[in-house]
Amino acid sequence: MRASILLAVLASASCSLGASWITSNTVWYDTDGKAIDAHGGGIVQRGDTFYWVGQSAKNNQTPMMYSSTDLLNWKNLGAQASSVTGYWRPKIAKPNGEFWLYGQQDRYVLSLKSSSLVGSYQTSKKVHLPPSDYSYSDTGMYYDEASDTWYLLTSADHNTVQINKINKDGSVGDRVSQLTGGAYEAPGLFKADGVYFLIVSGKTGWRANPNKVFWATSINGPWKGGSNIAPESEKTYGSQNTHELTIKGSKTTTYIYMGDAWDSKGSTGSTYVWLPMKVDANAKTVTLDYHKDWKIDVKTGVVTYR
Repeated sequence: MRASILLAVLASASCSLGASWITSNTVWYDTDGKAIDAHGGGIVQRGDTFYWVGQSAKNNQTPMMYSSTDLLNWKNLGAQASSVTGYWRPKIAKPNGEFWLYGQQDRYVLSLKSSSLVGSYQTSKKVHLPPSDYSYSDTGMYYDEASDTWYLLTSADHNTVQINKINKDGSVGDRVSQLTGGAYEAPGLFKADGVYFLIVSGKTGWRANPNKVFWATSINGPWKGGSNIAPESEKTYGSQNTHELTIKGSKTTTYIYMGDAWDSKGSTGSTYVWLPMKVDANAKTVTLDYHKDWKIDVKTGVVTYR
């Protein structure tokens, strides 16, 4: 009995010591030693701090937030709107003086807003996406620094991924482009050397599939390509895309793929797959190689592998 208690204490202590590497397909722990619970989410950076918001598998998909200064050790900032449940794939935007969350609830996009980045998010309204009020599932977010514009990405039941501008008042404006011709979801977008890259997954429920990348020289499209970002047999290393994070360091810029490794029900057994991407803007390619353990110096952008 004493031995089992000692082992439990040691296990808890080891979880609280802090992470040294990003290790995919395993349970990640916050600075309190509890499993991180932020699936289908995204990250924004404010100053030297990264804020990660995602849905809680443990607490009925309420939006949870964590913060970190190194992408390794994450502090739990708690539920951001505890009365809101069934809120899938939340993403943060700041189109004006307030902070906004956009996520999917009951097959439509629901916006929440707060005067501060952390906490006190209140329901704003159900979003009707121009030009047609389709039923939407997955949401993604992209911020274009050049134009100081936020864009909401959505995938719909009618197999269209579309990109809409977020207006300065937080409402969703005109559709600027769309991707058709395939059953895609889980959209994410980033820009490298003047080229926009749109990453999507196929629609296979909770089962992983080969995620694909499309490219365009304007956010208005047209979108071309459609190659796998990882070897087809690997099925994106058992994950589904949720967000692309850009780290602009003093020595190099690194682009990070953020994915979820879902269990059979998208529940508490789900973990995470984060990996640096190889991006060639001239060749219009994005390649994802698997590395069990890696880390990034967020100041320089330099990646180290073990």
